[in-house]
Amino acid sequence: MKIRIVLKTLGLLAVLLGIFMVIPGLVSAIYKEPLGVVAFGFSSFVAIITGFILKHFSENSTMGHREAFAAVSLSWLLAAMLGALPYIFLGLSPIDAIFESMSGFTTAGATILSEYNSQGYWILNKDLVQGSLAYALADRAASYLLHYSSSDTISLYFGITLDLKDMLAIKGTYYGLLFWRSFTQLLGGLGIVLLFIAVLPNLGVAGRELYSVEGLGLTKEALTPRVKNTAKTFWGIYLGLAVLEALLLVAAGLPFYDSICTAFASIATGGFSPVAYSIAKYNSVLVEAIVCIFLLLGGTNFIIYYQIIFKKNFKNLFKDSEFRFYILIMSISILMLMLWGKIPGEFHTELRSSIFQVISTMTTAGFVNNFDYDAWSLPAKITLILLMLIGGCTGSTGGGIKVGRVLIVLKYTYNELIRSLHPKAVMVIKMGDKIVKENTVKSVLLFVQLYLLIFICATLAFAITESANPQFNALSAISAAASCLGVVGPGFGIVALDFTGISQAGRALGVFCMYIGRLEILPVILMFLPETWKK
Repeated sequence: MKIRIVLKTLGLLAVLLGIFMVIPGLVSAIYKEPLGVVAFGFSSFVAIITGFILKHFSENSTMGHREAFAAVSLSWLLAAMLGALPYIFLGLSPIDAIFESMSGFTTAGATILSEYNSQGYWILNKDLVQGSLAYALADRAASYLLHYSSSDTISLYFGITLDLKDMLAIKGTYYGLLFWRSFTQLLGGLGIVLLFIAVLPNLGVAGRELYSVEGLGLTKEALTPRVKNTAKTFWGIYLGLAVLEALLLVAAGLPFYDSICTAFASIATGGFSPVAYSIAKYNSVLVEAIVCIFLLLGGTNFIIYYQIIFKKNFKNLFKDSEFRFYILIMSISILMLMLWGKIPGEFHTELRSSIFQVISTMTTAGFVNNFDYDAWSLPAKITLILLMLIGGCTGSTGGGIKVGRVLIVLKYTYNELIRSLHPKAVMVIKMGDKIVKENTVKSVLLFVQLYLLIFICATLAFAITESANPQFNALSAISAAASCLGVVGPGFGIVALDFTGISQAGRALGVFCMYIGRLEILPVILMFLPETWKK
């Protein structure tokens, strides 16, 4: 392992994130949030300085496969740490800030926010903000400027004036911070390393190695001769869908700010909303329909969109066996909820709730269009937990085991049953017209075994960390593990709406589950093997 090569990748990523932090800082400025501007300004500065320090200790050399695994694993961890800085600067504890940041970048959508204003927007506790580092820095700056200024206001560029006394005004809702929550989901949806490959020039072999670890789909081959062009293509499709959804939501009557944040979280299948009531706040069938469509698109393999847009292969969507199985699972689940879910209301209300919750859960978004789902029947809850475990399609922004892997396991099981009757039979597994290689089947079986083993261990670990909490029952432990590992967000019981009801140890466990689940387990596990770090 040549750690200096990895440091170069981490340094470039830190600088890139520092630049991106300027955008929510501008949102804070637009909404006249001086403390938000301070928080993002210093966060951006720290991220960029961290990047230059890491680059200083790096070296230019050829990246191998071990270095690529380390770079991908540590990149996500670094992104979550740096992404937590604005939360910390505005008063959140380090573990809560990292939880919220990791939930954003991994597109989990689980939150530790619990307070909201009369309009439904999330707010920060004023006592936390007043004791924050951003407040202390703004207080020091305001005192200095007031001492040397003859007026309480200072004229800036572009006709902007700075009210020095307003610098210390504590606002409940920080729109810049809420924008950052949704923006981190957009960045993490297709993968921050894939974004890294698309944006930064001249990565060469390093880019191909990084793509081989975090590329889309069961196979990791690039769709174009250059990996950079493949990454750009995926990001172009991804951002195009986000823009289209935002425009449709504005046309459906949502405020522009809500539309942007919701679109970011929808196409990333993340689930963060600037409002505490999620999609239920808007009480609009049209809005729910738009969100559902883009959740389905986000949960579908992006390679299919490449084939449709650039290869003009429009039939491929319905010929794809994984996509058909994806739709079949959701259809059966909706029927299950309609028959045994005990969802209150008339038939159209049951159908509306069932469709939205199934799509939101299976795509691992975690949006809700009502808050009664925790009172649904046990069969309904078990169905939704199974959907959390399955997740979206391979090559999508969704989490979970992935539909393609589940389908391969089912086909492998069927073949082995037939082979027990006909020992000499030669059987292969096909996905569409393509034969799945034996090595791919083995890697899928390994992944599913590890995923289920970690799910069981995480369930037990949640039960242990929350053993002193009488409100935390078995269903809470199972759903918390399934939700965090599958990067879904809400669970059942005490974690139905947020994770504020669990301990700091439970939140730290949630962070780890989101991290290992989003990276699809293997890159993280390899970091614990001594062989990975040998020279």
